[in-house]
Amino acid sequence: MKIFTGYIKKYRWLLLILSAAAICFIFLGKRVPSWVEWKEKNFTLANDSVLVLKDKRVYLKDVNDNYLWKSTDMMVQDAFVCDIDRSGDEELILLTWKKGKYGKDMPFWEKEKEKSYSQHIFIYDIDSNKGVSPKWFASDIGRQVVRMKQMEENPIIFLEEDIEGNNTLWKWDSFGLKNIENEVKFIAYGDNIIHKTIYEYARNHEGGNYDFLYKPFLDEIRAADIAAIQAETVLVDKESAVSGYPCFGSPLEVGEAIADAGFNLVASANNHALDKGIYGINVTSSFYRSNGIVCAGIQEGCDNTYRPYEIITKNGIRFAVFSYTYGTNGNDASGRYPYAVHYLPTDETGEKEFVKEISQAKKETDFTVVFVHWGNEYQKEISAEQRHICELFAKASADVIIGSHPHVVQDAEIVKRPDGGEMLVYYSLGNFRADQRMYESTQKGAEASFIVEHTYDGVSVKKWEIKDVDATVFVK
Repeated sequence: MKIFTGYIKKYRWLLLILSAAAICFIFLGKRVPSWVEWKEKNFTLANDSVLVLKDKRVYLKDVNDNYLWKSTDMMVQDAFVCDIDRSGDEELILLTWKKGKYGKDMPFWEKEKEKSYSQHIFIYDIDSNKGVSPKWFASDIGRQVVRMKQMEENPIIFLEEDIEGNNTLWKWDSFGLKNIENEVKFIAYGDNIIHKTIYEYARNHEGGNYDFLYKPFLDEIRAADIAAIQAETVLVDKESAVSGYPCFGSPLEVGEAIADAGFNLVASANNHALDKGIYGINVTSSFYRSNGIVCAGIQEGCDNTYRPYEIITKNGIRFAVFSYTYGTNGNDASGRYPYAVHYLPTDETGEKEFVKEISQAKKETDFTVVFVHWGNEYQKEISAEQRHICELFAKASADVIIGSHPHVVQDAEIVKRPDGGEMLVYYSLGNFRADQRMYESTQKGAEASFIVEHTYDGVSVKKWEIKDVDATVFVK
């Protein structure tokens, strides 16, 4: 007994500290976290009544300032009003804190004892005659939400951001809120060049089928929301027009293999775009578009309006896609077909228009991706011209730049833009599918991969990477 009493005396301060910590833990566990920012807002409804969010409560007042309803048994962190179920009547969406994880109805297997505060989303119907009535209540969200807002481009969808910076999109689905996909995975490859050795191999050994080119990459392509390729050789629809270097013309079966592999975006502005004149442009553009593939950087001869970018929408994110080239090997169709190929600017006036058209797309869409054919062939060093054009892209607030043409892989980096944002630049992805064996570096390419997501402050790159691929097609 004396020994036990001695231990108590010896460690009494430690016991007191542990006891105090346990009491604080229990006490704080029952409180709302100190980081919560309690919003205050007013909403004027369709019938001119007013909803007021103030002092952690929501009040409904009529036009004469009489109180018709107020929230109870909860503290309201944030709120907004919209027709989230598209019924024609407005709904009130509340981000709340209340004791317990459930409401009056809870799963039969749960026996709720702990009454700590937890976070919930509550939705009420607002009827001009009946006032406010419960519509849908969520159990404990399961994470700590810092803030929420309606999406400007789609007000029936709202976004919430948790304390760790993760963002979740919600929309009404039948009866209740449904979490919807908030990310878009984008992958891109470099130059797809159908050399003579490749089309002869396909003709003699594959029955004219080109699926073998993309088979090693099918998992990556099909796992992406947007999969892009730099199509350096145009398509032709007659055997007599098929040819290799230096004037390329690839069989339609190449396009069929690209489509079957799962590519849904082709960048076509490059120095070989006019190898077959406007005929090659027409066949290429028509084929890809008729197969549901976005074709950027070229326009058919019949187009009489300049279309600087194409739009792809995935998971609610609108991408503006550009494709430019430094030139077309001396071929020029601009006299009769001024929009056939989209070129980089060559003078100060052109640079101003260039920045303007990319900036305009930024205003009309959520995210801009620019494919650019630039740089020096077989040089891993980034040229001064590339740096200069990159500055123009940054000035235009572009989001991602994907380069090609050097046939070797160059660096990738994050560039700070003048507007304070960031621009991801892959200077060159090298070759993708080719038979160019003069250097070891031309036999290696790269896959660009990045994930884009909605955030509270707009759409941005969540993470990105670049990884090596084997670019050479070894054919007999």
